[in-house]
Amino acid sequence: MAERSKRRPARSAAQTQLKQLETRLAHLESQLKTLRAEASGSVGAARAKLESLERRAADQITRAQTTLKESLDSIARTLAASKDTGGFKAGRLTRAVRAGVEAGTRAYRRRARR
Repeated sequence: MAERSKRRPARSAAQTQLKQLETRLAHLESQLKTLRAEASGSVGAARAKLESLERRAADQITRAQTTLKESLDSIARTLAASKDTGGFKAGRLTRAVRAGVEAGTRAYRRRARR
């Protein structure tokens, strides 16, 4: 039996954006680490400038983390809602099939009696 290639499904636009956001966040965190190292060894105006850059980078990281958390929360809510809807539809379909089978069985039995 031939093996099938195991390709992953194409990423959605939301998945791509989340991946890009995670990458940017990791890059910002590494830059902040570098800034902190440089600021700790600097004095005077250079230190003040580096600390200012550090604060801005920290603000950007905080915003990116918040956005990422909100995106993940939104995805989780959407998945939960779709599971609830899917379960409801599946339950309805199951009941409909059972009702159809029972009706068919009754009709068959009625014909057999005649």
